[in-house]
Amino acid sequence: MKVLHRIGLVSLLLMAFALFPVSAHEGREVGDYEIELGWQIEPAYTGQVNELEIDIVVAKTTEGVAGAEETLQAEVTFGPAKKILKLEPDPDNAGHYSTRLIPTRPGDYTFRLFGKINDTSVDESFSAAEGQFSTVEPVSDLQFPDAEISLADLQTQITALQAQIAVLQSTPAP
Repeated sequence: MKVLHRIGLVSLLLMAFALFPVSAHEGREVGDYEIELGWQIEPAYTGQVNELEIDIVVAKTTEGVAGAEETLQAEVTFGPAKKILKLEPDPDNAGHYSTRLIPTRPGDYTFRLFGKINDTSVDESFSAAEGQFSTVEPVSDLQFPDAEISLADLQTQITALQAQIAVLQSTPAP
């Protein structure tokens, strides 16, 4: 009977891990604080709303640091593109901040936190390329059947065909 009980318990734990994805976040100690950063939903997919999650606690405690949204900034970088993101504090969880983002291209995103936490200067970069949190995957990996072509892609193809037609029309016939 004990064996069946243990098998049932192990099965339940395995199902829980399958239903609730484990989040991978990267952590750093900066001065007297521990900062942890990562995607809310991992793996992250293109075109899907996600959130950058940031947790800030006093080092070696679980005491969350409130008010950092006033003195810290988050910047996301993908290739040469950069954007400042607005940190939103969680009113029910001191030290937990998030910002919504829809990644539009697959690949490695880098997040930079800079500013101050109280009197401690912060300038830290966190990159998916380092493997601590998810790289952004193409949503096409999940789609079935194949997605219809977007209007933007269709317009790009039409423009390319029009350019080819213009070249052919300007070329004298042999």
